Amino acid sequence: MWKNLRMFAMIYLYSLILVCAAHAQISATLSIEPNIYAGTCPAEIKFRGTITSEKPGKVQYRFIRSDGTLLPIETLEFGTPGAKEVKGSWMAGDKHTLLYNGWQTIRIVYPEEVESNVAKFQVTCDQMTPDLRTIILHSPSNARPGHELVAPFKVRVANNMQIDLKDIAVDIVLKKDNFCPVSTNSTGGSTNYSDGILLKGVHERVSLKPGQTMDIKLTGLYNIPANTPLGDHYLCAVVNAGDQIRKVGKTNNCSCRPIKITGSADKPDLVIQRISFKEGKKCEPGYPIYIFEVTVKNIGTAPSPSLPNATLVQVIDIGSRWGNGATLNSITPGETQTVFIPVYYFSEDPAHMTKEVPHPFRAVIDPSHLIEQASRRNKTSDIIYLDPRLICHE
Repeated sequence: MWKNLRMFAMIYLYSLILVCAAHAQISATLSIEPNIYAGTCPAEIKFRGTITSEKPGKVQYRFIRSDGTLLPIETLEFGTPGAKEVKGSWMAGDKHTLLYNGWQTIRIVYPEEVESNVAKFQVTCDQMTPDLRTIILHSPSNARPGHELVAPFKVRVANNMQIDLKDIAVDIVLKKDNFCPVSTNSTGGSTNYSDGILLKGVHERVSLKPGQTMDIKLTGLYNIPANTPLGDHYLCAVVNAGDQIRKVGKTNNCSCRPIKITGSADKPDLVIQRISFKEGKKCEPGYPIYIFEVTVKNIGTAPSPSLPNATLVQVIDIGSRWGNGATLNSITPGETQTVFIPVYYFSEDPAHMTKEVPHPFRAVIDPSHLIEQASRRNKTSDIIYLDPRLICHE
C-alpha cells in the first residue's frame, strides 16, 4: 500500500513539474506611466508590456481592467523565440471624480493561460491644478536620416497657471513610441541617434500670460541624425523641458505625432487645391476676358523649386491655345500659394471665343514637366465651362 502511495505521489509531482515547465514557456510583464497622477481629468494612463515566448508560434492575449471593460483579444506571431512589446492606454477619471484607483494586467489566453503582474495606478482629479499643456497641430509625416525636417512644425501651448511664464523651452524629441519623454536639458542635442534623442537645432522659447494659449511655428533647423534607423518613429514636442517650472502636471506637457524615417529622396508634389474666376469688363484686344484665381498646394515632402521664367500653373481652354500661365515661388510641404491668371481677348482667332460654346477651361500644374515630383497624378483641376458671349456681345 505504501509503495503504491509513493508511486502515486511521484507521478503527481512529475505532472506538476511538466505543467509548470509548460507554463514557463510564455510570460508577460506590465509597467504603467504614471502610476500616481494629480491634475485635471480625464488623465491618460499608458501601459507598456512585454510578452516573452520561448517557442515560435501564435500567442493571443488581452488587457484586463479593474473597471470590467471588455477589451479585444490581440494576436502576436512569434517566428522565433523572443519578446514582443504591447501597449495600451486608459483615459481615467472625469470632472466629477475626486479619487480613482485602478489596475490593469495582461492575460495570455492562448496557447496557455498566463497572467502578468498587476499594474496599479491612482488618479486624483483636481480641475484647478496649475498646468502647462501642449499639443502638436502639424508636423512632418516623413524625413530622411541626415536631413532637416522640411515640413512646418506647429505646436499649441496653453498656460493654465496663475503666473507669467517667461522663456519656457519647447524642444523636439525623436522616440520609438508615443510615451511622453523624460524631461530633458534644453541645452543638449546630439548628432548620434538614440531612442528619445533631443534633436539638434535652434531651440524655441515662449512666454505666456496666465490663461493664455499660443500657436507657434517652430522655425529651428531640426536635423535627423544620419544613423537613425529606418521605419516608424514619433516626434514629440516637449514644453517645460528640464522641469523649469515645478509642480505642474507631467502627463500633458508633451505631444507626439508619428513620423516615418525613409531612405527615399524627398520630393515636392503640387496639386490644385482651388480654382475660381471672375469676368473681365471689356471684350477688346489687350483686355482679359476672364481672371482665374488658382490655389496650389504642396502635399509632398520637399519644397518645390522656384523657376522664375517658367510657366508652372496654366489655365487653358481644352483643345485650343487660348489660355495663359503664371510662375510660382517655392512652396514648402503643407503650404499653399495663390496666383491670378488673366486669360486675354483671343486676338489670334476672335471668332473662336463666340463659336463652339461653352468653352471648357481647366488649370494644369507644370504643363512642361519641369519639376521632378513625387506623383504625376492630380495635376489638373475640375473643368469650368464658360460662355464668352456674355461678355463679347455680337
